[in-house]
Amino acid sequence: MADDDLPDSLEPATDVPPRDEPPPPTTPKGDLRVASVIALISGIVVIAWYLFVVTASTISDLDNLAAIQIGMWVLAGVSLLFGILSLNARMARELAAAGFIAGVAAALLSISIGFFSGLELLN
Repeated sequence: MADDDLPDSLEPATDVPPRDEPPPPTTPKGDLRVASVIALISGIVVIAWYLFVVTASTISDLDNLAAIQIGMWVLAGVSLLFGILSLNARMARELAAAGFIAGVAAALLSISIGFFSGLELLN
């Protein structure tokens, strides 16, 4: 058998029909990137607010301080909830871990600093 009997590998296959395209892969289970990003962003906002509360000396001059404080408590709860939800992630685990850490940090800061600033608001 000679090499002349074999097909040329550089010659286009004109007699081969095209294959059907496979369906695109579905989003795998455990893709909780959105929950992780929500936990991360809301946690960063809460942490930045409490860093501002700790470092600012003119905090009593802000208007609607009670509404802002209540909003931060709600945002810390959202961050904690989505941070716990992101623990079930099977993909983007680093992002899920960052979201969980931000949620826990926001909740802890909200409890520690937010509790005492909330007591100050009531007086």
